[in-house]
Formats: sequence, C-alpha cells, structure tokens
Amino acid sequence: MDAHLLPRRIFYLYLVLVFCTGGCASKTAFPDIIVLVNGTLIDGSGSEPLPDVVVVIEGDLIIAVGAPSKINIPAGARTIDVSGAFILPGFINAHVHDAFDKERLEAWAKAGVTTVRDEGLLLTSSLLGNRLNWRDQLSSDPRYARLVSAGSMISPPDGYGQLSVKSPENAREKVQDEISAGVDLIKISMESGYAGRSGLPLLSDEELAAIIATAHAQGLLVSAHVTQATYLGNLIEAGVDDMAHIPYDFVPEDTIQRLVAEDIYVVPTLTVLEAYRSLAGGAMNLRSFIEAGVPIALGNDYTLVPQNGFDHFDQGMPMHEIERMSQAGMTPMQIIISATRNAAHVCGLEASLGTLEAGKVADILILNADPLQDIQALIQVRMVIHNGVVIFPEESTNPE
Repeated sequence: MDAHLLPRRIFYLYLVLVFCTGGCASKTAFPDIIVLVNGTLIDGSGSEPLPDVVVVIEGDLIIAVGAPSKINIPAGARTIDVSGAFILPGFINAHVHDAFDKERLEAWAKAGVTTVRDEGLLLTSSLLGNRLNWRDQLSSDPRYARLVSAGSMISPPDGYGQLSVKSPENAREKVQDEISAGVDLIKISMESGYAGRSGLPLLSDEELAAIIATAHAQGLLVSAHVTQATYLGNLIEAGVDDMAHIPYDFVPEDTIQRLVAEDIYVVPTLTVLEAYRSLAGGAMNLRSFIEAGVPIALGNDYTLVPQNGFDHFDQGMPMHEIERMSQAGMTPMQIIISATRNAAHVCGLEASLGTLEAGKVADILILNADPLQDIQALIQVRMVIHNGVVIFPEESTNPE
C-alpha cells in the first residue's frame, strides 16, 4: 500500500463510520467507494457466517465490514446489491507451476483464485530477475491473479531441484542471489526418489540450516518439497515454514505433534499424489493432520503439462483438489480457511490478504450459492473483485 494513500483512506473511513452516523448528506459524493450489500459474509477466519452484511471498499482496500445498522452508506458510492449471494475472500492456490503467463493468470483470477504461489522455476538468478520484473509490471493490472514466486527449488547437485548448492557457504550465496532477484520465498527439496527413481542426494542438515537462516534473516519464508515421512523430522528441526506436499507414507503421531507445536503448515496437493497412485496414503495422513490441528493450506501442484498423464490439475478453481480434501474429511469451512487465511499465511501475505476485514486488500469472491452447504458452489461465481476492481463479470470501465 502506498504510504501517501493512507491519510486519504483514514479520512474516508472516518466519514463512513462517524460522519454518516446520522445519514450522509445527499450532495456528498464518494465515487471511489464500492459498497456490497445484502450478502452473507464468510470471512475466511472460521467465524460463523454473517447475513445481510455491508462491505465498503475504497480504492484497493476494504475499509469497513459489518451489519447495516453499524455502517451507513456514503451518498454517491457505487452500491452493488448481492442479495442471496455469499461473500468470501479471493481464493489462493498455494502450489502451482507454469504461472508466469498472462492467459493462465487471467483464468485463475476470473475463477476467483486471485493469488497463486509458483513453487519452482528452472532459471538462473539473472533470468529469474527478468521474469520477476515482468511479474511486477503486470501486478498493477487487476485482471491477472497476484503471482507469488518461490524462485527455483534448491537441492544438491543431481538432486530433485533446479538450483544446486554444494556447501553451506554456497547455499547462503545462492539464497542471497534468489532474494536479490526478487523472490517472495525460498523453496527447498528433500526428495530421495520418485516415479521409479531412487537414491537422489539430499541437502545436509548444515545446508538446510544455512538456507533457512539466510531466508529468515531477510524476512522470507521457506517452503519444502517433501513426500516421505522420514524427512519431516529434518525439516522440522531446521525450521522450515511449510511442507509443500503431504507425505504418502505413514507419519508417526509424535511427528504430527511436532508440526502442530512448531506451527508448520502443510499444503497436501492430493491431486499430484493421486497422479502417482499415492492418494490413499496422503488422504490418510491428511485426516490425521486435521484431527491433530496441523494448519492446512490449499494447493494442487498445477502444471501446464499433466504429471504422469493425469489430467485433473485444474486451472482456475482447483475443484479436483478441493473434492479430494473433502473426501479426506475436511469440512467446507476448513477447506475455505485453507484457501484463504492459511494460504495467505504460507504466501507471507496474511497481513493484507486471506480474510475480509477492514484494512485488508479487496480481493473478494462472490458466489450464487452457499459453499458451506455444497462445496460445488465454489464454481457458481457471481462476481470477482481483485484489488478493488470488479474483474468478473467484465465491465467496460476496466483497463483495456
């Protein structure tokens, strides 16, 4: 948020909440304000739905949310009646690939997935910087989903990753190069084998510690590719922030409790486990994680080319992943939280995204039906607002 906009936004909030208490003067106009009325709020926090809500948006920020009796609508504001609809935060897909593409970013945004986290690129730091500059230039256009980038996945030489490190010192250098290029978080790999391959080299504990300490010192989170339970302990001990997959093999109860105690998030990606015929184990672990209180974030490991010939890596709303999460025992509310508040957390954006409340960015998904009653309502989209702009249905006033 631009610092010079803050006084103006505080002023508008004052007018909405104080000056208008007795009714706004009819000649006062607030053309930059959008007001949603008569919808049911599901705010992403896990709170009970709030019917007949008013949401006030000024610029790209939400400036007020509440009951009509507590918020009077400024005269001249653009009022949108969403009677019968359900108002949610924009969804976040916290594990995708191949996201550096306008067409795909636009498709995500129109479906209500207003932020995606790209979890790995095969690029040198200099080329990565060019791609991130392209991303930053695109970020001013609300038609495209916000793109969070983990840069290139780090592993030892010949390991499962794109960016090789040879020592703790070299690891620190490579992480700093990624940060200088402009990544939003760091991605590491702990994968000894997949799809018939085995014996892949792994990062040492010293290299893990160097990578995570360097990232954390710069305020960046670290996401870890891991699919086997045996490596969770190393990652927990090193201080990783989220697991980019859920293991397909049995996770002991004491390891699950360590995840809870350290507040480490897990992005299950059941879709990719299903592609490699490991869904049953991943779903079993997800049920155990949910019961224990491990925080879960939504991600389906989307790729442009389906992995292992599996064609359910949905672009747009990741319904296949959501259905598998539901079948594993997650309630609709838990799934919504995973796609909003928790996904914002693993993106490092929970201060500005993930819940609908005053001061947060106005990324909003409006549905025609109640997703708490039927999760398929997530594809019954009435409207999408991204960065305070209505991007679906398209409007003639949107940027060309």
